Formats: sequence, structure tokens, C-alpha cells
Amino acid sequence: MPMYIFYPCLEDGSPTSFEAFELKDDEAAIAQGERVLDGHASATHVLVWRDGETLPPVRRPAPGAPEAAGEGAADA
Repeated sequence: MPMYIFYPCLEDGSPTSFEAFELKDDEAAIAQGERVLDGHASATHVLVWRDGETLPPVRRPAPGAPEAAGEGAADA
């Protein structure tokens, strides 16, 4: 399994710490990034690295934005 390193960052981009996990794939890493972000109240985003390459950052939703666009909309 690949090693992923997560860096919770402040708005200015400076990391506050890091966490490392061996995970199955990038999808699992994005889910873990969301959990890391939830655990760091001052962080605005989490940088995710795998094998020396970056994945898209995990960001908090914008204030007032729906949590997941389209979820439940068809059921209403």
C-alpha cells in the first residue's frame, strides 16, 4: 500500500503538522484528508502527498455552500 502524508495548512499555506498513513488508494486518501481536516480547526485545507507527488488539496466547503452538490436533490 502506498504511503500518504497529510499536511493541515493555515490560510497562508503554512502547515501546522503532518500525519502519515498507508492507504489502499487515492480515494481512501481523500477520505482520510477530510478526517484530518476535521481534526484541525485552524486549518483551511490539507495538502496530500503520495510518493513525492501531490494530490488535489482537501478544502473546507465555502461558508453557506451545500456539503455535497446534488445529494438528496432528486429525492425532494
